[in-house]
Amino acid sequence: MSINEERTCVITNGDSYLGFAIAYRMLQGKMKGERYYSTGGRICVFCRNRSGYGLSILQEMGAIVIEVNYEDEEMLCKALKNAYVVSIVPEHSRNTLKEAECMIKACKRQNVEFLCMHSIVGVDRISKQGSSNEQQEYRHLKQIYKIEGKVRETYPDKHRIIRHSMFNQFLYFMAPQIENDNMVALPAKENAKWGSVDVNDVLNAICMLAKEHEKHTDSTSLHKKLYQFTPSHIMTSKENVHEIAKGLERAEIKYTEISESEMKKYLHRMKDDSRFKEHQGHREGGSWDHDGRWSIPIGKYLNDCAIEMMIEIWSMINAGKQDLCTDDLKMILNTEPRTLKEYFKKNRSQFRQFK
Repeated sequence: MSINEERTCVITNGDSYLGFAIAYRMLQGKMKGERYYSTGGRICVFCRNRSGYGLSILQEMGAIVIEVNYEDEEMLCKALKNAYVVSIVPEHSRNTLKEAECMIKACKRQNVEFLCMHSIVGVDRISKQGSSNEQQEYRHLKQIYKIEGKVRETYPDKHRIIRHSMFNQFLYFMAPQIENDNMVALPAKENAKWGSVDVNDVLNAICMLAKEHEKHTDSTSLHKKLYQFTPSHIMTSKENVHEIAKGLERAEIKYTEISESEMKKYLHRMKDDSRFKEHQGHREGGSWDHDGRWSIPIGKYLNDCAIEMMIEIWSMINAGKQDLCTDDLKMILNTEPRTLKEYFKKNRSQFRQFK
């Protein structure tokens, strides 16, 4: 085996929604001959706990899955042997920042050449000198922003940060409401503006960036240090739900604003709902324009910290901190990102199975 083939691409937090989806997409691409970060070698997935997250699916596709303690630097160094690039998906935990710092230190010690970190649109808009209430309100998101700073500081010339908008696929957890009550209830003001993106567009863009990583092209759109993956247009909560209704071919779906505590209770119910127990959908990505088992979420992803972060994001939306559109996805994909209406039209049957 050549040195180049031994080099490993590591994806952290494989027992999270985004970590699993990235790993699945890259493994599918690798099986079809795609090459990422100039490595012909392995894709390694780190996780905190492989039980119940369907990670055997990734193993069957050729991934090496390793359980790690993100606060054990020596363990991480051992697991990072031969790692060339690491994709950091921050943990949904009480110690997100500490764990990420430990991972970054281990990467530096093991001479990992490149870091790609996944973040959230709007984290830079949270006031550093905010009120004590705001400091507490955005506790998880502030940790994410600090991780961004640590990545820049440690790998100033060899990093990429991708900030994500909410994924359309989060709305699968709203499917029982839509199918049974013809409504969507969220903790966002009716006139609050926000947007979401299809994770399949995001995965295609991530893979395109990974494939182009070491090509010496003149395309600045493929060699930036910061990307913000947003929809081309943002709308109010009511307008977003109207687009969902059109995609599902319904006359109308009612939008209801609920409290953060009500949202927390609802998501905790969905966490234990049998409809979200296992990965659903077909295996093949095809053209990656509709959902399958890599992109339909499972309830187990909704741990306490993940739910708290979702609530922080809705709070950020209400404060106008996600009122942002960029052309980053369009420039990478060379086409407009899929609209909310198009997305729901394409995935109508998938949503109906959660009735």
